[in-house]
Amino acid sequence: MAIIPKFFIDAVVSIGNKNHTEIDWIGTGFFVIRKVDKEGNARPFLITNKHVFGNKKSVVIRMKEQDKNSLKEIDVPIVSAAGVHLYKLHPIESIDIAVLPLNGSFITENKLEFPAFDIDEHAMPVSELLEGGVNEGSLVYMIGFPMGLVIKDSQSPICRLGCIARLCEEQIKENHNILLDIQNFPGNSGSPIVSRPEIISIEGTPSLNKCTLIGIVHSYIPYQEQLINSQTKRVVEIRSENSGIANVHPVDYIREIIDEIQAKYIIEEDISSQ
Repeated sequence: MAIIPKFFIDAVVSIGNKNHTEIDWIGTGFFVIRKVDKEGNARPFLITNKHVFGNKKSVVIRMKEQDKNSLKEIDVPIVSAAGVHLYKLHPIESIDIAVLPLNGSFITENKLEFPAFDIDEHAMPVSELLEGGVNEGSLVYMIGFPMGLVIKDSQSPICRLGCIARLCEEQIKENHNILLDIQNFPGNSGSPIVSRPEIISIEGTPSLNKCTLIGIVHSYIPYQEQLINSQTKRVVEIRSENSGIANVHPVDYIREIIDEIQAKYIIEEDISSQ
């Protein structure tokens, strides 16, 4: 029984850094669209963490060619020749999200498949999640490409099951995160988090019965342990391990960045039409 829509999984891509003739797969991203008119025309975007882009000038993604099973490696510039970032960040510096507008004509002309989340139809902000009965204990999936698990001729990501550890407005106001109980590893940065449809709930309470995009993974909370010398009583080593609690920015922030990009497009189109 399919719980996650196939195009949700296909919309997730591995992001790589070209090192001479080799590609180091370093992170995860996913495609989204924003419809711009009633005819269904849409603008395409690639979503990931800003630390995945880092100080790079370009990255590599893999896309499937239409009517073929082969994957095509695409060089994607993320910095212009003038040194300007082509991707947009959130005005709050601590929000680790990068939204890169893509060239729709390039996708069409090269006959590339483009499965994508519709950011308005396939995503739910925090307020709607809470109204829909999503809270601590609700099950979620993380879809991504942990480092070392990218298959050369396959676009299939790794899917992991977890649950919401904390979802509250106070948490989001304080550090802009939803907390998940899930194991994320290097390469999972930029992975989308989607809800698991629920058909069972306590009588009189709502339950979310659909799979929807709720956020993006960007880090985990480390657990640190001090090793103390028994003679000197001094700390000689600090070990840091993955606590299993992941930080996830809610989809609200992705929408806010796209809204800003969209507003810029509208202004530019109005000027060009004059």
